[in-house]
Amino acid sequence: MRRATTAFVALAAVALLAPGPAAVAAPRAGPAAAVKPTHIMSMNLCTDLLLLQLVPKSRIASVSYLAHAAAEQLMPGADAGVPVNRATAEDIVNEKPDLILAGEYTTAVTKRLAAQALHTPLVAVEPADNFADVRAVIRQVGAAVGEPARAEALVRQMDATLAEIAVSPLPHRMRVVAWDGGSWVPGKDTMTNAIIEAAGAVNIAALPGANEGTFDVERLLAANPDALLYGGARTGQPSLQADEDQHRLVRDLFGDRRIDFNDAAQGCGLPQSADSALSVHRALLALAGRRRAS
Repeated sequence: MRRATTAFVALAAVALLAPGPAAVAAPRAGPAAAVKPTHIMSMNLCTDLLLLQLVPKSRIASVSYLAHAAAEQLMPGADAGVPVNRATAEDIVNEKPDLILAGEYTTAVTKRLAAQALHTPLVAVEPADNFADVRAVIRQVGAAVGEPARAEALVRQMDATLAEIAVSPLPHRMRVVAWDGGSWVPGKDTMTNAIIEAAGAVNIAALPGANEGTFDVERLLAANPDALLYGGARTGQPSLQADEDQHRLVRDLFGDRRIDFNDAAQGCGLPQSADSALSVHRALLALAGRRRAS
């Protein structure tokens, strides 16, 4: 049976390489599905995490294999018992979902398999770079799964968290950067930048003249931001840990000015992205208070 399924998938993939209509991404927002899908497959980490918040587990066919580590940090237990997939054509054929949620870079073969061979709706969700995008994505996925009211509740919850930040503004526009030892640094048009700005701070990697890309130790020391953000809440280990012996100056300078964040909440546009902004805001308030007291 396994060989027969694999053979079918291979033949289907070859046939679907021929020109033909591909699945079209659902609009950013629209009317809820007339009939709620009951066997939903998500093939993208960001849609995994939204799906787990929008529908009961009984309506989820599977989430991507990346979902469990992120869900454990953002919403422990939400993914317990939910099967995983590796976003393959064989997964789609075996699971026979009635809705597929995917990222914008889903392959054309996968889209054609869903649309032509299985006649399964596929919703391609674009990444979010700011909180307006997050609202649109939550509503898009909520409409697709037939849960617009639940989507609106998540949007309200997110906006209430963002509004909480305004109640206690920072004493001044503190300068921060998300730096992990010299690799890619998130600048403008990233969810990380949106979170930093929502926290009331300035992302120095997004200032005029700054470029995304490497941000070496010399540049970091010259910029001397008020705080250094680092990923690590997802794994429980700071990204800088492996580099500390090489970057003693960074450790000495930022020993009490480092703020951790959850990678999933910054890499995906989620309601929890607002929680990340609030957490960064509170950490910066505490840092400012320590400075005033010293």
